[in-house]
Amino acid sequence: MKKHMRSLQSKFILIITGTTLLLTLFLSYLNLQTINYTSNTIARMSLNWQAQRIAEPLQSTLSYSSNILLTMSHALEDNVQDPNALADANFRQDLKQHLAHQFDLTSNASSTIYGFFILFNPTIAGQDGFWYTRNPEKNQYVSHSPAEIQKFFYDTAYWNMWFNKVLSQQKPYWRAPYVSPMDGIRKIAYIVPVYSKGKLIALMGFSIRMQLLINKIEMNKIYDNSYVVLFSDEGKLYYHPDYPNGSLDYDLEDFGLDPYATTLKGRDSNDLLLSYHYKDEERQMAFKTLYNGMNLGVSAPETALYAERSRAMIFISFLIFCFVLIITIIAVLLAHQIIGPLKAIDAAAKRIGEGNYDKPLTITRNDELGELAQNMNRTMLKMKGMVQQLKALALEDKLTNVGNATAYEQKIAEIEQRMAIQDPQLAFSVLMIDVNGMKGINDQFGHIMGNELLRQTVQFIRTTYTCSPIFRIGGDEFLVLVTGKDYQNRFTLLERLAACNQKRNYQQERPWEQLAFATGMSDYCPETDRNYQDIFLRADAAMY
Repeated sequence: MKKHMRSLQSKFILIITGTTLLLTLFLSYLNLQTINYTSNTIARMSLNWQAQRIAEPLQSTLSYSSNILLTMSHALEDNVQDPNALADANFRQDLKQHLAHQFDLTSNASSTIYGFFILFNPTIAGQDGFWYTRNPEKNQYVSHSPAEIQKFFYDTAYWNMWFNKVLSQQKPYWRAPYVSPMDGIRKIAYIVPVYSKGKLIALMGFSIRMQLLINKIEMNKIYDNSYVVLFSDEGKLYYHPDYPNGSLDYDLEDFGLDPYATTLKGRDSNDLLLSYHYKDEERQMAFKTLYNGMNLGVSAPETALYAERSRAMIFISFLIFCFVLIITIIAVLLAHQIIGPLKAIDAAAKRIGEGNYDKPLTITRNDELGELAQNMNRTMLKMKGMVQQLKALALEDKLTNVGNATAYEQKIAEIEQRMAIQDPQLAFSVLMIDVNGMKGINDQFGHIMGNELLRQTVQFIRTTYTCSPIFRIGGDEFLVLVTGKDYQNRFTLLERLAACNQKRNYQQERPWEQLAFATGMSDYCPETDRNYQDIFLRADAAMY
């Protein structure tokens, strides 16, 4: 019986298909299980745990303080069995002394409460009550006069501002952060209505300095460039490292959190993370809702949050190495069945893996190996072209199509080398261009118009400097290395830019089409300049 012989093509398919299939299945499993599951799970658990940990002392402060007030409100209710008894001034005076004594005993044990007040129902007792605030110099509570109480609380405007909501809800109410007109201190307040036999007899409340809460969170730094924020469900900012005094001008959209409006009202992120874009950075946030309704968010950049992926990749690389070693052993066992040209093809494949596409195969056989060698040569040519295209793209700013920061750094390195050898042919100027009003365009008309402003500015620079490389070195900053004919005419060209050295006019119909930027130029002086930074700093100073 004639022995069945496998063709070279069958052997090649067997080896490549088998190893590729195993590698694909194995790497896919590791990628899904190790990277996605492990990294995402650790990130979710870590950030949510940090939110819980940081929120705990704030929750304790709010809970402890509110419990004090609720306890005193129950004591007041027990002492006023008949609401009409408050009409008796002597009865009120004894009651105030008793409550003030209780407050002094309770609050002096803790420095949490900044101010405390009780206001009797003016329809029963007139404008009467007491108000204490802490004096940090004396480390004790100081009583306010009846005139101050009437001015600050019983005045119609303040009464409506402070108490309408708590009276309409008929339950305790946390007031959002506010700045007291009395002392200019930023605080939060907790207000409790007290009823006896279904009738309002008094309003009790206390205030806590906002800085007390901020002090508990601002030193928490979990990852590089991470921070803690306090904000409302609607995105009103109460604390942010960039805005330590808060800002009511911000909402969810400004932070990229508008898709999570419903989630924020759902209370706590639990095991979820909110992904958003802020200040040119992809970030994720876990949040915890505090007892007073504020949200405490712990935000971290994805680059820091998923650093675990790097460790996972090292682990995967080690496993790939082990697997490749096994494949190599199998290949050695089969090597006696593979002819010499296949070794050359294998070497070519290794060169491709190393990025070397300049050494084509010279196999001219008229069989499967010859066809494979020709296909390999065509592949090398295509990959070489693709790599060159990718290198070009890697040095180009996607929005404006000028050189990016990487291209700029390479150019600086080239110039520094020529400066070091004192190249007599080296002549150039550094021109700095900073677009005016970029933030205003983004804020008022959106980032799409801001991008259009950058593209139009670059188009104008290109038409002016036709012989010089242009780089985008910042969000709205560009740099031109003035060379060649542009360098010879540099002062004339700079005069063309003078008309654009103006502030942006937002009253125009299309202010993003206005060319408005600041410029500064400095020439390279071989006699004095020893490095590129000297020229750059002069140009930067000239611009400002």
